Amino acid sequence: MKKLLSIVFALSLFAGVEAKSTLDSLMSTYYEEAGQAEVYRSVRQRRIDSLKNVHPLTRETELRIAREYQHYQSDSSRAWYLKLINAPEPYRTHAYTGLVELATSIGKYADGMVLVPDVTDMPDSLHIDWLEAVWKLHVEAAASTAIPQLKTRWTESAKVYYDSLLLVMDRHSAMSEDIRLRREILGASDSDDVKLALAINDTMLSHIAEWSHPYAIAAYNRAMMYEKLGRDRKRIEWLTRSSIADVRCGITDNGSSWLVAKECYESGDLERAYRFSDYSLTNASFFNAPTRFIQTYALGHEISNTYEQQLHRYSVRLTIALVALAILILLVGLVTIIVLRQNRRLHTLNRQLSSINDRLSATNSQLHATNRVKEQYICRYLEVYSDYIRRLTTMARRAGERDPEAFMAREMENFYRSFDDTFLSLYGTFVQEFNSLLRPEARLTPKPGERMTIEMRIFALILLGITSSAKIAELLCYSPNTISNYRVKMKNGALGDRDTFEQRVQQIGRP
Repeated sequence: MKKLLSIVFALSLFAGVEAKSTLDSLMSTYYEEAGQAEVYRSVRQRRIDSLKNVHPLTRETELRIAREYQHYQSDSSRAWYLKLINAPEPYRTHAYTGLVELATSIGKYADGMVLVPDVTDMPDSLHIDWLEAVWKLHVEAAASTAIPQLKTRWTESAKVYYDSLLLVMDRHSAMSEDIRLRREILGASDSDDVKLALAINDTMLSHIAEWSHPYAIAAYNRAMMYEKLGRDRKRIEWLTRSSIADVRCGITDNGSSWLVAKECYESGDLERAYRFSDYSLTNASFFNAPTRFIQTYALGHEISNTYEQQLHRYSVRLTIALVALAILILLVGLVTIIVLRQNRRLHTLNRQLSSINDRLSATNSQLHATNRVKEQYICRYLEVYSDYIRRLTTMARRAGERDPEAFMAREMENFYRSFDDTFLSLYGTFVQEFNSLLRPEARLTPKPGERMTIEMRIFALILLGITSSAKIAELLCYSPNTISNYRVKMKNGALGDRDTFEQRVQQIGRP
């Protein structure tokens, strides 16, 4: 059961989307066709002009011209029908029928009423058209008047003509399929059987050329049927079909176009509402139907005002947007100029900095070379000083010095003090930087009165480029094994990789 409900819901949703798509497509077609209305009217006018140029001008041609004008230009149609008033039958009845239909279309019901008594005898084949025209005249007249007496009289007259029409149709139902269908749809309308009327309308539409004038009328009637059923979307759809057919046929007596304009206006589609109302007003003026013009003018005026207000709002917004855009462009231009100037300044500064860096690099190279020379001199000085101490010690032994070892110790203390002062004058931050390479527990503190420890002196010599333990031992008067043990001890206490400890020491004080 749930699956069945899901299927029904999906189908209904799809049907709704498809119906919306159909209506949107029809609206778009109508919008485009309404813009070409003058082209279609010119086609009808050329057809009329070609009929007028037929010689000799027969009664049949005059009737065709009157009918071509009937839903196109009421004054011209009336003039051509009046030419046939005194013509022999069937042209005389055609003329009266056409004049009654015209009076109904343009709202001159009194003129139509005057014509009715003049027709007392007519061919059976024309009787149905005549009675239908007179019936519609009285129905429209009763609907338009505000005088109760006239409304009652014309309603009763309409009922009489309606009954007569049904009798004649029943009598002549075998005359044509068109008459039979018209009879059926009248019966369905009288009984308020809208579904039956729709079915008959389907049959009528199947016998009518699409987008013809009869199609426009049938589509309008179908829209009115859907209105009774409360199906607004279908009503608007068929009103739109009727309007498209009217445009393509060059018809200016429109009963559906202004209703479509009203629907668009109420739904908020102002652009289409404006196009359709303008088209309807133009047609009403061209057809010269006062009632139709009055009917559409109020709506057209309201739509026009609303549309113009919307355009004004859009214009104001566009003006504000353009001003804001102009200001933005100006700001962008100013920022661009500032950025370009700053870039030029930065470029100049970069060149200057590059030049300074080059000079600094040269200076650093010179300083580095100078430092290397100083280091070489220090190393040479240490070698000479160390060798000098050993020689003095040897001489002290030969001279019979009581305690040559104490003599050497005193001289080495002087040597270490001189070494510390000389080295730290070049590398003033060596002690702090050396300790920063060690773990906290492995860091060294010189004894009171000393500036460096033995370990520091060993690595000071390594910094100066003396990496051989034997050479360091010779300079500091220790055994090579002692020097090696100190080096291993410091490596084990290093922060980070112990294998790179000595390389990092050699970078102390280096650019």
